[in-house]
Amino acid sequence: MSAAEVKKAQNNLTCPVCYQLFKNPKYLPCYHSYCEGCLEKIQVQSKIICPECRNGAKVPPGGVRKFSTNFLITRLVDDLILKKNEAGEEIVKCDICDKDHPVVSFCPDCNSFLCHDCNDSHNRQVDCHDHGVLPLAELRSKKDTPAIQAKVKIPLCKEHDYELKHYCETCDELVCVYCTMKDHSGHNHDTVKKIADKHRSQLKEITTPIEGMVQGLSGVHDNINKMMKMIREQGDEVNKQVDRHYDELVEKLMKQKDQVKRQVCDTVSQKEKALTIQLDEVDSTKDKFVSMNELNDALEKGSDLEILSAKKQVIDDMQKLTERYKKLNKSPVQSATMEFIHNADPIPQFGSFITYAECHDSEITNLPQSIIVSKKVEVTIITKDSNGDHCSTGGHKVFVRLKSFTGNVTVGEVRDNNDGSYVASFVIGEAKLSVSVNGQEINGSPYTIVVRDYQALSFPNRIVDNNGSMGQPFGIAFSRDEVWAATDRSNHCVYVFDGQDQMVREFGNHGSINGQFRGPRGIAFDNDNHLYVVDTGNHRVQKFDAYGKYLLQFGGCGSGDSQLKSPYGITTHSGRVYVAEYSDHRISVFQYNGDFCMTFGSDRIGGSYDVAVSVNNQLLKC
Repeated sequence: MSAAEVKKAQNNLTCPVCYQLFKNPKYLPCYHSYCEGCLEKIQVQSKIICPECRNGAKVPPGGVRKFSTNFLITRLVDDLILKKNEAGEEIVKCDICDKDHPVVSFCPDCNSFLCHDCNDSHNRQVDCHDHGVLPLAELRSKKDTPAIQAKVKIPLCKEHDYELKHYCETCDELVCVYCTMKDHSGHNHDTVKKIADKHRSQLKEITTPIEGMVQGLSGVHDNINKMMKMIREQGDEVNKQVDRHYDELVEKLMKQKDQVKRQVCDTVSQKEKALTIQLDEVDSTKDKFVSMNELNDALEKGSDLEILSAKKQVIDDMQKLTERYKKLNKSPVQSATMEFIHNADPIPQFGSFITYAECHDSEITNLPQSIIVSKKVEVTIITKDSNGDHCSTGGHKVFVRLKSFTGNVTVGEVRDNNDGSYVASFVIGEAKLSVSVNGQEINGSPYTIVVRDYQALSFPNRIVDNNGSMGQPFGIAFSRDEVWAATDRSNHCVYVFDGQDQMVREFGNHGSINGQFRGPRGIAFDNDNHLYVVDTGNHRVQKFDAYGKYLLQFGGCGSGDSQLKSPYGITTHSGRVYVAEYSDHRISVFQYNGDFCMTFGSDRIGGSYDVAVSVNNQLLKC
């Protein structure tokens, strides 16, 4: 390492408080690191304010030393010191004894500097006869010097004063050999070397989502910045409108003009302030994920001991960050929609400024999944504010647009109910429905609508398709509230009927993504009116709510546990789902949430077409 490289490395490993190389570095919950002694100096009562990000951190019981050690920095500092020793820039101390005798050699096999006495003792040991010991002068003069590794400092057990070379999985902590025989007797424990790889993989799996979350937060950051730009541009446009209108008025109106412009500027400032706060929260969360990812990268290169020492803290921090990520509002909390509305007559109030709230979380109700072409349809839009609460007044700018796959766009009529709800009506002939409130698309928009050129009819004993002929119904199921459903394996869909045998909805089409089917067969309701559909061609079972909304799926082609092979029949009973598999000659049992329970059956019972549970709890199959 050149002098310049050493200097650069030393600058990167300098504590921001004492400006010296880190000594026993500890990292705070914000992932900024400082010397343990420096943290003790800046501690105020039981709290520390991070000098870099100003976030507060509560000192854990036991003092500053209980903060997690930054093993990455420790290793880098040790490596830097060794490099400086190698270059002759720093006095080398013997790694074997505590005496101040000058170092005369280096053993690459032991990774140790040796003084004269320790060198003689080392060379007399039988196990060390084949070690390639190098005189210190020769080590410094060689171009291809052996790699000098920083030593891993193994902490000692506070109770027994032995090295912590074991790990107790039951208690999730490092222990010494005496601890395994005493306090941890009967627990699941092993040596650090044997168990570290398992936990290294666990940490890697836990931190895998970090990259995706960081990318997601980068997108949120860009969207918020885009919204801030739109707000500024819209605010500028409103100010121009104000100027154009008020410039035509007499001097006595200038005061009113300035007042309205201040409202615009104040509103823009408030909106920017709200978005800046949101942006800070997003960036703060993103920075924590980035720091966590850097820590994870370091741990991947760390020793077994370092992995296990940091594992518990990393898991706790990752859980907190993941919860924070889930709760984070990922849509801009402000809307850029603003306009200036002027009065037609020159009365004392010549105009007023209006801004619109962010209503991204608004929702559309009673939207059918399939609609008959050229038939008038009405849907309801419920507006919600940035907190998710229902708006109680009207006046929002609600637009409904329908776009066909050929690119034709039509605009639907919107009626304001003046209670925060709006009714949009349109004659469907399109495939995509977009709904915006105050200039922002609401959640879920645009919606895909299946447009049919026929009226689907239903009768108690048959299903009629657009050709006037019956499809290929296979399974039928009845719910507790007189609703019944049937699968159509030729049209790859499910029909739902009311108590008067009138079809109320249809969902599904041919495919393999969520909500699509390939030859559906068996069908069953549970006690909560959730619908389970056997998707035979995709070797799975899909679960839907009473309105045909996809919830989850389980199965997948195969003969292993939790897999299905050509499933046909299905039934539910006492919190479990029983699936008859034709190809594997067995019955597979799952919980309502899709978790696998068991399988039973064999080739002797032949292919299973259907399954049912009798009133006396006997399982029947055919």
